[in-house]
Amino acid sequence: MARTLAFLTLSLLLVPACLAQQPTAEDMPQEMIWVDRAGRILGRVGAVQNSIFHPEISPDGKSIAVTARDGEVNDRDIWIHDVATGAKRFFAGTKGNDNFPIWSPGGKQIIFNSSRSGNYELYRKDLGSDQPETLLYAAPGAQYPRSWSPDGRWLLFTQADRKRDVMLWEIGKGEPIDLYGYQNAWTEVARFSPNGRFIVYVSNVEGPFEVYVSPAGEPRKRWKVSRPLSMGWAGGGGQARWRADGRELFYVMGNDTMLSVEVNTEGEFTYGEAKRLFSLPGMKGNFPDESPATHRYDVTADGQRFLFVRKAAR
Repeated sequence: MARTLAFLTLSLLLVPACLAQQPTAEDMPQEMIWVDRAGRILGRVGAVQNSIFHPEISPDGKSIAVTARDGEVNDRDIWIHDVATGAKRFFAGTKGNDNFPIWSPGGKQIIFNSSRSGNYELYRKDLGSDQPETLLYAAPGAQYPRSWSPDGRWLLFTQADRKRDVMLWEIGKGEPIDLYGYQNAWTEVARFSPNGRFIVYVSNVEGPFEVYVSPAGEPRKRWKVSRPLSMGWAGGGGQARWRADGRELFYVMGNDTMLSVEVNTEGEFTYGEAKRLFSLPGMKGNFPDESPATHRYDVTADGQRFLFVRKAAR
């Protein structure tokens, strides 16, 4: 009973947070920065914009797709920043909010969600095309894209209605399925491993939000890889990402502490103890309390640099 009440309280607190945490004039403009594994700030990347959300590095490492706002409060668009030159270019947008850009494995397309129809639905757009195509209509609630499988066939997205569930969909075919089926818990921000054999996700199925890994073909089997509270200094976590070779996982504990877990995704999944890399106060990103799981950073393919958003110096 106590756990059910806690879950309902958490849900009520998180839903309005989306609306309450729009960046104010004092929080703008914003910029992206590189941070090394020791937490040292290496410099700015890309261009300054009023507000920047959900940065995603392209598979070749040359571009960064973001949700950004340069105009009205409730009008966010997808932009692409060039890593080498720092230039930005408009990619997709209309009246309303476009969010959560996800690169295709080859870096030629982006899936995102948009409120242009009145509901947050999934869209796909080629880098060279003018208009996006509607990929999947929302019913019910909202849809948030999270991960495109390495073979290009499958999409992991979050279905947000009363709670949040990880959905698996063979793109363009049939109906999505609820991958984990937890009745009284959230599952969020699922990501395919680089070889497509495993999925990392975040859930509060055991109480606090924790990081789990499951086989892609056997989702009800799971390993909890985030650091248990019983081990001492802290526990729980969210915002999990893979290193490109599949041998390391990163996740954030609280709002500002980055941890690393050595893993093996060849053969049977194995993992080591979560280790603290750095704490970086002030890098909570926009909407820090919307969901403890939602990504507010990205990491380079070699795992040596992290990409964060911060308030730019005026």
